[in-house]
Amino acid sequence: MYEDTEKFVDLDFEQRVRRRAYDLWEKDGRQEGRETDYWFAALRLELDTRDHPKAGL
Repeated sequence: MYEDTEKFVDLDFEQRVRRRAYDLWEKDGRQEGRETDYWFAALRLELDTRDHPKAGL
């Protein structure tokens, strides 16, 4: 149906969110059972970075 979806999808975005969520989890002492918390925190941070790339400088 959608043959060229790659044009519209940031293929690296999920990987960046995954990596950031893991980093947050590591820094927070590897707390079990809070995967969703870390995922959404990372997602929020990545979206902020994507929408405002110079904000982190």
